[in-house]
Amino acid sequence: MTEHPNSLLIHHFLQAMTAGDRETLRALWSDDIIWYVKGNSPYEGEIKGADNIFEYLAHLGDAAEFGSLGFHIEVEDILVSNNRAAALCNATAARGDKTMQARHLLVARIIDRRIQSVTSVPVDPGRVEEFWRDNALPG
Repeated sequence: MTEHPNSLLIHHFLQAMTAGDRETLRALWSDDIIWYVKGNSPYEGEIKGADNIFEYLAHLGDAAEFGSLGFHIEVEDILVSNNRAAALCNATAARGDKTMQARHLLVARIIDRRIQSVTSVPVDPGRVEEFWRDNALPG
């Protein structure tokens, strides 16, 4: 059986995210990419455009001390169709004396082999909310 092309696409996307490989991410994303963050944290909302997404992710990484932690994301499962790919991931982060281990569902909408949008949904919203409490994106 041949692996579905959207499975390969989501794997490349997650590898590039973990490596901070902006060049690869730009190649995988559409020019009008939108990132939707669901949940009840200071980081929920809609981010439009690659540059704004990179800025958002960089701030998120700085706020969570991902650099010192070597931010860890572990893929648990991937589901694909012709227009979507979803990855169930376990994320680990630290901030001050707080640590978080929480599952997230990333759903990518795919058109013409490029990711048009990503929706990030916390499976463990209480853990995520507690971890980010009292920390917000700058004005």
